[in-house]
Amino acid sequence: MRGGLILWRIALAVGVCTLLATGTAFADVAGRVVDDATEAPLVDAVISVRARPDIPPTRTLADGSFVLPLSESGIFELAAAVEYSSTASANYLTDTQQVFDGLTDVELRLSQLSTVEKASSPPPAAGQLCIACHSEYVQEWRTARHSGAADNFWVRDLYSGDGSAGGSAGYVFRDTHADDNSGLCATCHAPLEDVFTPGELDFDDVVTPAGRDGVTCLACHQISEVNGNVDALHHLGNATYRFPEADAQTSFHVFGNLPDVDRIPMQNVYQPQFGQSILCASCHEYKNPTTGAPGQATYSEWLTSPFAQPGPNFRSCQDCHMPSRGDTGSIGSGGPERPAAQRHSHAFVGATPETLTANIDLRVALQRDAQGVRVRAEVENRTGHAFPTGISIRNAVLVVEASIGGVPLTQISGPTVPFWGSDDVPGVQAGDLAGRPGKGFAKLLQGRINGQGAQVSPVLFIDAESAVDTLIPSAAVDLSQYLFAVPTGTPESAEVQVETRLLYRRAWRALAVTKGWTETPGGMAVEIPVQQVSQNQTLGSLGPAPTVTPPVAIPLGGKLLPLWLLLTVIVGLWLAHRRAPPISRGQPAQGAGSLKA
Repeated sequence: MRGGLILWRIALAVGVCTLLATGTAFADVAGRVVDDATEAPLVDAVISVRARPDIPPTRTLADGSFVLPLSESGIFELAAAVEYSSTASANYLTDTQQVFDGLTDVELRLSQLSTVEKASSPPPAAGQLCIACHSEYVQEWRTARHSGAADNFWVRDLYSGDGSAGGSAGYVFRDTHADDNSGLCATCHAPLEDVFTPGELDFDDVVTPAGRDGVTCLACHQISEVNGNVDALHHLGNATYRFPEADAQTSFHVFGNLPDVDRIPMQNVYQPQFGQSILCASCHEYKNPTTGAPGQATYSEWLTSPFAQPGPNFRSCQDCHMPSRGDTGSIGSGGPERPAAQRHSHAFVGATPETLTANIDLRVALQRDAQGVRVRAEVENRTGHAFPTGISIRNAVLVVEASIGGVPLTQISGPTVPFWGSDDVPGVQAGDLAGRPGKGFAKLLQGRINGQGAQVSPVLFIDAESAVDTLIPSAAVDLSQYLFAVPTGTPESAEVQVETRLLYRRAWRALAVTKGWTETPGGMAVEIPVQQVSQNQTLGSLGPAPTVTPPVAIPLGGKLLPLWLLLTVIVGLWLAHRRAPPISRGQPAQGAGSLKA
């Protein structure tokens, strides 16, 4: 179907020479887009100039025709793409063609995507394939936790107890569940192997290079579509993978957000979902398939956030976690120079000390109270999802400590850190915070292990039956107040020291201590100090202590009767008098009888 390619290039060269010789001003490009096999016109195809997002794209009409307005002259690489749809009778690979401005008979012919849904075996690992042309992106991805998903020793410790030296201590999924229960871990942690036996692959049985690669390049770019069934877990009803076996280059069949990728060597299909948050919902939103208890709800949290609202402040998951790299260059060897807006980071930066401190704010104010000192603490979540978000073992703790002269003040009122703020070791160790003045922010899952025995908490999502959610929603401010007693006779010049800390913990305190985890699989600290506010103020600087006015009383019969009680009695007598039936003068009261003369 491309036999006229040589003639087309000759015509293009002649046209360019003519344009240069005449000095003709720029003109729009027009033409049509058709199915390469059937010649049928393709409606609503996206027409754009490759690597030029500054030139607004256009779309084809019902007859496949288009006109692309241009504001400059020269040679352009025109691209055509049809958005992927699982309900369409045919889907198409993107393609490009060189043109010069003023051409009016351009014909772009798009090849159909193979209808084969899955190949018979997983593709090669990213390090064996993608790195050849996309080395800088692969190197970036290798720093991300996505690349270590299948080798995550925390998950291995929880699943089979053999991820680290102390991994067999405490909870181990394999010890309490039947052999035919996979736990579904591999569904998201090793998707390119699990997808061939959906939901059945045990996490400690992942062996193929593609599976061991974790959430690899193709684990995302061979997802053809993510549907609205976000409660389902990844390819168990939420995402569809396509590995066409139309030719030997199955691994080159990819889906992506760019509508201007050449058909060779990549067999690219335009899928706008790669720029939308719903793509991330495939793994970052799911419920227990049996009980409906929440596993992750990050996508739903984003949907209810201000970031999801159309307008200048809109931010998708990709906008924050895959921002522009900030430099120009190609996205693959031999590709065109692209602007920074089309080159996105693949490091997938999430919760780090820097990002947490920048997006979670802590404000503290002290106030004098009749009984002592009141501490008002506000935690503001400026992220696009709840804080903390993600898997349920993540949590955060707010701790408030008040003292005078180094002597801790006694808490009179206010919340305290929940039980999960401490470990399970008898006694109090450094890091145990349960019962102290403060709060806990978490999604505490409750359930029965393997559906048996009494309910316990916390449990992992696979055993969850319900949840207690104390997370801080996006754009919300959590307010808590704490009252501390000041000993009688404390001078006004005494200095009050208040230390308020907000800590982010990547795992429950008891779980980390039991397993002996001292760092995350990514080499980060298990506990991250997010914010800390230290205040030292004299008692007198907080203002005069409010006085409590005692109730007013008057003497009555040698005893004091509270004024409010006396007023109540008086009002009651007056009401009783008002409700009594009237007695007419000169008339006997009803039922009193009369005397005869």
